[in-house]
Amino acid sequence: MSAQLIKTLITYLPRYAEEEGDFYAVKREDLINVLCSEQVNQAVAENTVNLIENLLDTLAVLNTDSLQKGEWCFISFPAQLLALSVLTAMSDKESRLLADNFWNTQGIADDKKNAQRDLLRYIESNRVDYHASGDAPPIRYIYVAWSIIKLNDKILFYQREDTHKRFDKTAGDYGLVGGRLNQRDIVGFTDNKNRCLQAVQSSNSDIKAVLPETLKRELKEEAGLIFDTHYTFTLWRSLKPYRQVQGSAPNHAFTEYYLDVFHIKLTLAGYIHLHDKITADNRLVWFSLDEIEKGITADGKMAYIEALVNDFNKDRAALKKELMVLSDSFTSGYLFKPHKYGITLLQHTDKPLYAGTLGKEKIIDLCLTARQQAILWGLAAHNRGFIFSSHSEDIIFHPYGWIEIKDNSVLQNELIALAVLFTQTDFKIENQQDIFFRWSIEPSILYVDNCLFTYYIQQADLNGTKEKINVRITRAALSSAFGEIADNTVSLSITLNLAHGLHKLAQQMYRADHDEARKIQDNYEKSATIKSAISALGLKGLLRRKEGDIQFCVAYQVD
Repeated sequence: MSAQLIKTLITYLPRYAEEEGDFYAVKREDLINVLCSEQVNQAVAENTVNLIENLLDTLAVLNTDSLQKGEWCFISFPAQLLALSVLTAMSDKESRLLADNFWNTQGIADDKKNAQRDLLRYIESNRVDYHASGDAPPIRYIYVAWSIIKLNDKILFYQREDTHKRFDKTAGDYGLVGGRLNQRDIVGFTDNKNRCLQAVQSSNSDIKAVLPETLKRELKEEAGLIFDTHYTFTLWRSLKPYRQVQGSAPNHAFTEYYLDVFHIKLTLAGYIHLHDKITADNRLVWFSLDEIEKGITADGKMAYIEALVNDFNKDRAALKKELMVLSDSFTSGYLFKPHKYGITLLQHTDKPLYAGTLGKEKIIDLCLTARQQAILWGLAAHNRGFIFSSHSEDIIFHPYGWIEIKDNSVLQNELIALAVLFTQTDFKIENQQDIFFRWSIEPSILYVDNCLFTYYIQQADLNGTKEKINVRITRAALSSAFGEIADNTVSLSITLNLAHGLHKLAQQMYRADHDEARKIQDNYEKSATIKSAISALGLKGLLRRKEGDIQFCVAYQVD
């Protein structure tokens, strides 16, 4: 019946000349009467005309001034053609404006998806651009959970899988780790699929309560992180709704986005897992805060965070400032990090800890077996960043001095026992899950025995006249319970004057009040080059004062 009514209306539509520009209008009332003459009651006739009028007005083919007078009048001949095309298709059961399978999305080629997208984008963009009040309603609603994983003033991003499928290639190819809510994130989804699907596809503020579940799923999918085991989270910012004609592949429409951004706190296991994941997966990329402000990295990676920038009124500098004050997602603060303090690990003694305020160090009354010392040397060496030339496959070295023990219950038990023993001291050994261990001392205050070091100088250089000469300082290789710790040598340039002074102190011990010796020590203390080099080796110093004497405290060799 409806098809027949439309056919009747087509006959009585107004006309517009193709060449001369002549046209005429038809009264809405006359069209209703035509339909009534087809034995249709008044209400059906009025509804039919009103619906068709609404359709043609939406297509912008009717003159709006005429409509206000209760008349239909096409604005041009092409407008008449479009109206006839659409209405003829609607009245002809064999007609389609598009192929029967045009909107299929499963297993179709990209060119088919692009055709869908282009058509939707054209229609939706025009609907938004030419809305009379400028406030077109969205037809698509997306709920998104984003994460802020921040380490060392950098934020973790993930390469968007749909970048090449999006219309706007300049929008950015990296987004914050996270993603959009889907109905399967909703508890009880399988019990009421229809209601859940309807809620997800509507402007429903209640559905935002599900976003923490979306976050958990997305972090697992994109970064392999497991909630509670690897991280916890808090809501950082709930963004104001953001509207845009956008979408992945063909899903292109005027969309309203609801985004919650969560701040992630990593556990040690989570930090280690993420460190390994980033190393293995090049889709995970760090953006510095400066790069976030610019929106692009030095090598051209673009950050897609327009909704977040929009929440700061497009002020990227304000966003950067807010991110700067946000705490890191993982902090591995050492339990022991006093100021002007030193801890030296000694060899060849059952009490190997020599510690205290600088200049007032003393032997710590803690006896360790040879095996315990070997374990402690391994912990200290890794904490200090020393290289292991070989190590057991049961041991994995992680940043911040952490080691992981796998499939070695004996070593695990030894470390657990040693950690318990060290609870008697200020120098705690941290134990996480009986798997991860660390000697929790600020690395810069941890030193190793002077007997491991040798200072080398060439006799020819000492006898020469060059203002600066080269010297070498070597730390010998040593063994630990984790494996062999490689030797290390640094070469540095010092003044000939300082070289002669150190040579003199190496040959003879002087009292601390000896004028020349004191001048040599002052000259040495001012040498930032030496201090930096010996610190990297784990050596506290070449000189020390002991019992009123100034001593050269490592082996001295002239080649």
